[in-house]
Amino acid sequence: MVSFKNFTKKINAMKKIKYSLLLVCSITLVGCFGSDTTSSSSVDRMIDNPTPNEIKVIIDGNELNIPAKSSVNYTFEYGKHTLSYGNQSLNFIAKPSTTNSSGLINPTQSNYYLLTTFYTTSNVSDETYDKLIAKYLNSVPVIIKGEQQELELPVKVINDVFIERQKDFWDYSVDEPYPDEVTLRGKGQFQSRKIKLFREDGFIEALKAEGLNEKVDFINEHPKFSELKKYTIPNIQLDAITCKKGREFVETQLNDWNKLFTLTGKDLALLYKQLTSSETFHTKHAIITECTKAGDSNQSYQFATRELEEAFDETNQLNFFITQ
Repeated sequence: MVSFKNFTKKINAMKKIKYSLLLVCSITLVGCFGSDTTSSSSVDRMIDNPTPNEIKVIIDGNELNIPAKSSVNYTFEYGKHTLSYGNQSLNFIAKPSTTNSSGLINPTQSNYYLLTTFYTTSNVSDETYDKLIAKYLNSVPVIIKGEQQELELPVKVINDVFIERQKDFWDYSVDEPYPDEVTLRGKGQFQSRKIKLFREDGFIEALKAEGLNEKVDFINEHPKFSELKKYTIPNIQLDAITCKKGREFVETQLNDWNKLFTLTGKDLALLYKQLTSSETFHTKHAIITECTKAGDSNQSYQFATRELEEAFDETNQLNFFITQ
């Protein structure tokens, strides 16, 4: 195994910590709830082509030619869509997110790299830095001189078709450089963890700049479009819910979520807002008390709503999910 534990140390040596006693807004707070998250009828997303060749992507029958190592922005109306690349196709839903989400679409399923680094004060020792970075180190398989080896790097490799910031968070996107300095909230702090998303070419250049002299080929392994996980509505046995009011609520929830798959634009946004509203949440939990009083000793209603919550939580912070 080739170790690059010191990869981000050299970067950090050139970075500065800027202290401030003022409460500053951290980029990690982008995920706060916004009042306008469901006020629109569409979502914009970058479709990226990091490969050395032009590619053709088909969205709902519309052909997009994306030149080599470039991207295009595309507006997706809320609702069901089809994406085709090569001889593969998949269906997906574009919808509002409960957070201000962003990301990119990766039709070629190329590798992208989430690199973790720390901005530290000048008095931080190598030993302290090693402890900070240790839990972010991963063994990444590569080909060097025709042989498979592993690089130990503070990086996560992703090649999903839909790469969303709220799922795999980063501070700086593919076209954003690391800043020269960052601001901390108080003088007691000595470090700040930051994550940058790299395309493969950019990541290899960063490795070379930090001392990697060998030619490296990263291994890319990904499932076919047909093998990707597809979102489905839970199959809940309504007859098993002994509490009548609880059964009616779960049935309404299931019907509304299935209806969501058939709507578009603002109609979808309005129904989604209703399904994820605080009023719906409070109603769901108020019924627990009523069902308990009605003799639902097996907590059949609670188990059903928990199953719903787990399924819905998978996509709440995402703008896209794959369907049948």
